[in-house]
Amino acid sequence: MSVFIVLGLIWAAVLVPPVLRARAERRAEFIASFSEQMGVLGKGPQAAAQAGQAGAGQAGAGSKTGRPRRRVSAAKRRRDVLGGLVGALAGSLVLGVVPALRVAWVVALFLLNASIGYVAVLVHQRDVARRRAEQAANPGPAAAGRLVSFAIGASRRAADLPLTSTS
Repeated sequence: MSVFIVLGLIWAAVLVPPVLRARAERRAEFIASFSEQMGVLGKGPQAAAQAGQAGAGQAGAGSKTGRPRRRVSAAKRRRDVLGGLVGALAGSLVLGVVPALRVAWVVALFLLNASIGYVAVLVHQRDVARRRAEQAANPGPAAAGRLVSFAIGASRRAADLPLTSTS
């Protein structure tokens, strides 16, 4: 039973600080955004309309840095998740060395599989995003091929139609 208590304490030590840090960052970001919006509203309707138009043109832009906030926070979140998995894996491996805590080897194997799967998902997402960006930047041959196959399919369907005369 003490094994589970030790593992629970280790997991809590690994997982609780990033959760609290992320929560504090979200709260601070929300307060700053709210304050900025209230400042715009306090300046009058024209300032609010101009800020709305500027915000629509800069979707996802950071308030002060000009860089996309979501992309940065998503990359940081992915790093934090991977770091947590690897840290928990290392902790489980260290605990597995203790003869009374051999059960930690099973946890380590689970965490190793989870880490490998997470990295595979990240690589897949990166490849899909890269393919989409390439297709958006150069839609030429792929779009033309789809158009030709559509035209050929439409002509085949038209050729299959029976000829009927209405007299």
